[in-house]
Amino acid sequence: METVLAHSRRGAIGSRALVDRALVDSIPALAELPLPAREGLADSFEDVSVPAGVRVVSQGDFAYELFAILEGTARVEQDGVVVASLGPGELCGEIGLLLTGRRTAAILAETPLRLLALFDQSFRHLNSVHPEFAEVVRDRCRGRFTRPATV
Repeated sequence: METVLAHSRRGAIGSRALVDRALVDSIPALAELPLPAREGLADSFEDVSVPAGVRVVSQGDFAYELFAILEGTARVEQDGVVVASLGPGELCGEIGLLLTGRRTAAILAETPLRLLALFDQSFRHLNSVHPEFAEVVRDRCRGRFTRPATV
């Protein structure tokens, strides 16, 4: 099953709209970062809308993006069991990028979602240029669902 973001990423090549820094500042984990890091994030994030009921990512897939939820609620499932509900201001998708290379859980839109999506090349670049961003993302990983995905 292909996810909505795979469609978005293909469609966005060469036509990415800039994200206002105020959107980055609305995410508590990112709001405390120094201005250059927040500006780098604003230049790198993509604003993505996901309809209710659509799968954002599937467990076991390769991890290509980090998400920040601007609006709506997402359900996190691991091996078909709901393990969390996420809402505005929360980050998700970081475990696959930082630790496993694959999605350890599925993320489904319970309501219409508005997300900021940061794709892997931008994520890695920002981690190297702004180590404080890397630390924020690592902090979000600690204690989360790090059990390997069953594929």
